[in-house]
Amino acid sequence: MSAACTEGPVTLLPREVRLVVERILLLTAVPSGAIPAVRDVVLYSAAAGLGGLPLLRRRFEALRPASPEALQVAETAPGTLAIDAGGQHAWVALPLILDALEVAAKTDGAALATVTNIQDPEELRTACALAPRRGLAVFFTDGACTGPATGPDAALLRAERGGATLLAVPATSPDAVLSHALRHGVVVEPELWWALHHLSNTALATDTPESRRHAGPVIVEPDGRVIGRTDHDDDTDISLLLSPKPESADAH
Repeated sequence: MSAACTEGPVTLLPREVRLVVERILLLTAVPSGAIPAVRDVVLYSAAAGLGGLPLLRRRFEALRPASPEALQVAETAPGTLAIDAGGQHAWVALPLILDALEVAAKTDGAALATVTNIQDPEELRTACALAPRRGLAVFFTDGACTGPATGPDAALLRAERGGATLLAVPATSPDAVLSHALRHGVVVEPELWWALHHLSNTALATDTPESRRHAGPVIVEPDGRVIGRTDHDDDTDISLLLSPKPESADAH
């Protein structure tokens, strides 16, 4: 199937975005344990109307050498953080930045983080959309935050070249961005979606007769014998597959 088979924009459910983005991240150096967190940053960026999937396509090569451990966080005063992102993309850095903001805000009542040396700093606005999941309200430097956490406080913050400033305060608010995506989906142009879909498929095992026989919890031997998994905790019931086919009533 190709983009030519689809007329008009495609509406995606969050699970579809997560599936494709996660596979694409497997093609990068993002550590396996960090992939779910970075995946959700991309999902929220798309759902909040920020860079999202178009930016993922444009910046994929920049994401390949990701190294979250390059980030350096220094607390210059109670609740005040200076974060050097080590040249990482905002999506890769955001999970760790939010971790630091969450701890500082809940310890000191509020947190102010100046982030420098980061790619696509405008994507740090995704922190505003993700904030309710952390029990926070986050405000971005220029007041253009997209999501449930916006307000006049943002006007007090300043933008920096190659960076941004984030203010976080404890708050209880609904996850409006995800709720909207669950009800209305994420809209994307079909050509872009299929390009990402095909890219994500390159993270999968090569499709061969042997790989198909070993897909899922059941293994099929070349001679047609069906066996279950070989691990000791296998509880797969394949008796239905192995039982003789009952004779049809019409045969009598």
